[in-house]
Amino acid sequence: MSQCTMLPNLVLNVPSIVRRSPAEVARILGPPRRASGAQLSADLRNVYHGGTIEIVFVDGKASWIKLYCTRNLPFSREILAKLGLPEAKPTYVNARHVMSWSNLANLKEVSVYAGESGAVSSVLVCVEADQAA
Repeated sequence: MSQCTMLPNLVLNVPSIVRRSPAEVARILGPPRRASGAQLSADLRNVYHGGTIEIVFVDGKASWIKLYCTRNLPFSREILAKLGLPEAKPTYVNARHVMSWSNLANLKEVSVYAGESGAVSSVLVCVEADQAA
């Protein structure tokens, strides 16, 4: 069984993990397969679900979320629903390569990259920095 078939109906509730600590994310996704700290910073990178989800924690909070092996998902704007995000018009579209949204509340950007046969190859979610209280 390939890594991609481990999550055939990949659905990730992105809002449930943004700005969460590694322990909180582990309660949602299970323990990470591998964790590593960046060499020049205190950032932590954890990998989940056999390498199909990668999360970078900045200042102890989930700040970058990357999904790989998402070929079962069609490359279309409906991908947002599969990520637990509200439907919105993309702010940038290159119909053959990428769609991006910078108009989603509490997220700096969501980018979806095209793969083969009209499917998604990967998704990158960049979380905005916490607002000062």
